[in-house]
Amino acid sequence: MRTGTLNNYVQWSKNWGGVRKCYEAKPTLLVGGFSIDLKAMPDYPNVMPAGTPVFVDETAGVRSIAPLYTFKVKSVDSAANKITVEKFETGSVAKVGMKLIVVGNDLSAVATNVATVSDVDASASDKDVITLDAVTGISEGSVLAEAGTDSKVKVVPNALTYCDNQIADRDAYAMDVDACWNCIDKPVLERRMPPITDSIKAALREAGCFFRFSNRK
Repeated sequence: MRTGTLNNYVQWSKNWGGVRKCYEAKPTLLVGGFSIDLKAMPDYPNVMPAGTPVFVDETAGVRSIAPLYTFKVKSVDSAANKITVEKFETGSVAKVGMKLIVVGNDLSAVATNVATVSDVDASASDKDVITLDAVTGISEGSVLAEAGTDSKVKVVPNALTYCDNQIADRDAYAMDVDACWNCIDKPVLERRMPPITDSIKAALREAGCFFRFSNRK
């Protein structure tokens, strides 16, 4: 059986001495792994980075995981309805058709402005240029998140991904992803993980997670 899982820290690394790692100590993993919808994964060969906020459903018989993709806005071109967002060396997670909202203080709130991605220019190594149907309410420094059909953040996270994850084979039809909920002894280095806001950190705490975040690189 072919598997689509490739969990590691090092394959896509360009920085930090060859190891792209956001956990300073080994975190406590949820008993898993958890099945992910392959459509929710970044397009091959891009990677879902370690530290991605996720919602883990541990309901008996389900045991699934769903990511919350976030984006830090570097610049906005209002005339062209384009935004430039930061990108890891792991590649782009943006997709055409994805709906984005500005992350607010309340993750349960319905967003006033929802922008739909119509094009992604992923040619640069450190940024994506994303074309939207509108850029209303988006400004430099904003953190955007993928939205669901209810115009709220797609999932309210209760864990973080443990490793970088990639669909490693174009013929893959299933894969599992590991998630963690605790790294209390040493910090999680948030500059090495996808953008995270105070509201996302609060949601993780409310879900029973114990992470101490550091802005150290």
